[in-house]
Amino acid sequence: MRRIFVPLVVGLAVGSLADNAVAERTTPLEKMIAPVSNPVNFEDPRIESNLRPIFIYHEIDKDFVTGGGDVQLYALQARFALTDDIALIATKDGYIDANFHQVVPSDSGLANIAAGLKYAAWRNEDSSQMASVGLRYEIPLGDEEVLQGNGDGMINPFISYAGAFENLNVIAGLGTRVRLDNDDSSFLDADLHIDYPMCDFFPLLEVNLVHVLSAGNRLPIADEGFDLFNFGSSEADGKTVVTGSVGGRYRISDSLDFGAAYQFPLTQGEGSNLTKWRVTTDLIYNF
Repeated sequence: MRRIFVPLVVGLAVGSLADNAVAERTTPLEKMIAPVSNPVNFEDPRIESNLRPIFIYHEIDKDFVTGGGDVQLYALQARFALTDDIALIATKDGYIDANFHQVVPSDSGLANIAAGLKYAAWRNEDSSQMASVGLRYEIPLGDEEVLQGNGDGMINPFISYAGAFENLNVIAGLGTRVRLDNDDSSFLDADLHIDYPMCDFFPLLEVNLVHVLSAGNRLPIADEGFDLFNFGSSEADGKTVVTGSVGGRYRISDSLDFGAAYQFPLTQGEGSNLTKWRVTTDLIYNF
């Protein structure tokens, strides 16, 4: 579990270089933090340029078809503000280490790549609120050994909202991942983040929902892949998985935030067996 803190070690190494990378945060929206859980799909609506190394440790429940196991993801997200209202975003990539107990061979390899654009469609500085819309395409370039690289990819339109309300910050997101191949499944994603600023520390609560809109035709199981995987599960139609997360962010400097969250399932039974628990850690380096 020491690898959970890899992003923190990297961040401390570059922290001295990051102090002057961006201007001092002055407005409530600028002072907000980004969500931690579900980093592939839960997008901060703010238009910023940053790099975000991520480490995820995901423990698989014993009731899943593999009889348990774990998945580890090492990834680097990137965002680049093209204008004050438009940003290029790359939110899925990296290296997957999958260790299954049975049925599926354990292996490691590259994840698919997802990238696109987001646009700040509405902003009200007086009320410290804003909303963005975006579109991503997940390119099936990953390795089949880690259940990537199948199908024709997915299109992901989404909307994201942020509001700073005195001592409470809220971020919410809603999107669909639409399959381009009938062997894949299609999903609805809904996410909510709430944090309470305490100087440079931001304790947070998050809720993530994934609903299978259309089942695939690849695997005859009822559990789907949540965020990292698309199993194309033929018996997953209409299944919904809800998870909760507790954690926090620490603002190392105006340019550097460290985040960690413990995620756990709020739904149980058929369709909800992939996740026993998950830990996500990251750094966000703004420039």
